[in-house]
Amino acid sequence: MHMKVTKQKDVLKIELPLEKPRPSMSGKTLLVASSYGVKTTDVIHEGHHVAVVANAFIYPTKKAKKRN
Repeated sequence: MHMKVTKQKDVLKIELPLEKPRPSMSGKTLLVASSYGVKTTDVIHEGHHVAVVANAFIYPTKKAKKRN
C-alpha cells in the first residue's frame, strides 16, 4: 500500500490504490482502500506536517431472500 498526499494551492489530494474488497472490522461494509491508520505526510500547512487517515468502502449488495 502506498498513499500519495500532495497539496496544490488550497487543495489536499490523497491517492490510495484500490484493493480487492474485504470486510471491514464491523462487517457492515467492504473496504476498498485505506491508509491503515493515521499517517503523517510530508505536506506542510501553516508550518505543520499534515496527518491523514482515510478509508474508502462500498456497501455490499444485498442478497435476495429465498422464497419457501
